[in-house]
Amino acid sequence: GTENVLRACCVLNIPYVVYTSSIAAVGPNTLHEPMLRGNEDTKYSGEVELPYGKTKAMAEKLVFEANGKKLSNGVKLTTCIIRPNTVYGEKATFLQELYLFAKARNGVLNYLEPENTERNNTYVGNVAWMHVLAARNLQLKPDILAGQVYYSYDDTPTRKGFLINHQLLSSMDPSVRLGSRIPYWKMWLMIQLHRIIKVILYPFWKPPPFLNLPLLNTIVTTFSYETDKASRHFGYKPLFTWKES
Repeated sequence: GTENVLRACCVLNIPYVVYTSSIAAVGPNTLHEPMLRGNEDTKYSGEVELPYGKTKAMAEKLVFEANGKKLSNGVKLTTCIIRPNTVYGEKATFLQELYLFAKARNGVLNYLEPENTERNNTYVGNVAWMHVLAARNLQLKPDILAGQVYYSYDDTPTRKGFLINHQLLSSMDPSVRLGSRIPYWKMWLMIQLHRIIKVILYPFWKPPPFLNLPLLNTIVTTFSYETDKASRHFGYKPLFTWKES
């Protein structure tokens, strides 16, 4: 899909592309090595584990290679990349599901992350605003933004993901309270059991999708960043505060 978009830009002489990637394009890798408060220049090697991250990394490579390519009218194609992490908002499916799971357990919100896990969360309105500013300044200051990558951020606290989820849900429904951590081994066994049942009962019954090992390993691995690059390069400031978000 990304390749088709870039090809269309060359045919139609569209000179600017802002690509929405993901931090999953960087990692965690198959060894589940952590990244703690890195930035866009942080070196992180190894093979990405999530299939979603693999495709995002492939697409990023295409976008980087397309930057500076001459269009049919002689103008150069200018690209940049924005990498959000966990994006939350009013209609975020994962928050709706977490809320329903909690209500089914009398308002108790259990979690998977270890106590020392750290993640970034960004409000959807601020992610969208960063795209608008990047698109505008890619045209005004192409020498600065061309070929660059930017992590999305705002003043949502950088802390354990389950604490953010609890704060978001409990602000909407005070009856939601934080429960206990689900051990890794228990989730690992449940994933394996689900896979066995799926194989045995196919094609008579197809159980609903369940958590897989790559996603579980991503959830329990610290992967966070700390940056102000978007502010320095194109004057980004969040439109919405943490309280408003």
